Amino acid sequence: MEKSAGRPRAASLTVAPAGYQGSPTPARGKVTDQIIETLRQDIVTGRLGRGTRLPTERELASHFGVSQPTVREAMRALDVMGLVDVRHGSGAFVRGDSAYVVASALQTLLQIERVSILEALDVREILSRQSARLAATSRTEADLDALDQHLERLEHADEFTNVGALVDELAGFQVAVSSAAHNPLLSSLEAFLINLLLQIQIKALRKRGVGYWRTRSLRFQEDRRQIVEALRARQPERASAAIEAYLEHQRDVFHEDRELSAMRLSDPKAVRAVAGAMVAARGV
Repeated sequence: MEKSAGRPRAASLTVAPAGYQGSPTPARGKVTDQIIETLRQDIVTGRLGRGTRLPTERELASHFGVSQPTVREAMRALDVMGLVDVRHGSGAFVRGDSAYVVASALQTLLQIERVSILEALDVREILSRQSARLAATSRTEADLDALDQHLERLEHADEFTNVGALVDELAGFQVAVSSAAHNPLLSSLEAFLINLLLQIQIKALRKRGVGYWRTRSLRFQEDRRQIVEALRARQPERASAAIEAYLEHQRDVFHEDRELSAMRLSDPKAVRAVAGAMVAARGV
């Protein structure tokens, strides 16, 4: 293991946020991986809270008994994982971006396994039925207000002049249904799949203008109303059935387009779409 000559590794960061006690560095494995895992544990357990500024590279290098380039490598990895935000000239700050962490893991899995669009939609349907059931009993008035606002804006889909803005509204409605379940893991998984499936359609159907998306959005407006009314009435099974009908109608769109239905997430177009879903998950 890389260490500063003649100096034992410290048990906690020499310069740390107030009240922070650093985890001990794991004893085995590549030194960079050890640092990544140590800081990852400190972030996910809350020892390093969201928004906390990490010590400088020099201070971290002194703490871990390694060189600054080694610390820099670890910071880059944590940045890619969505756990820290490295700001040049300002330092590294804890991001704790759970949605991006989930999206990053799913991206790798979906592409390695060559998952098809329809298989991704299958999983989306399973998650959505459960989130609708939970939302029917867990939703708040604030959740209903958010859904009503999305519903009202989509009622005027024919007034949108930009495809991106309309697709963002479509995603916003679907994510709001999932968020109303108040299950963070379920919402993170579903939000990634929602954005992924929409991004893929944007890429595959990029030659179709805003008129196509207006017509398509209005086609499913009654489905959205049924979902919201079921949640308002606190009827879990009705909510589950409503979102199932909505997604079955969405599935028809995939089946109507041979190129789209045959696409796998390892295909070039889909890879670009996944990148778009990752950006959406990171909120940038």
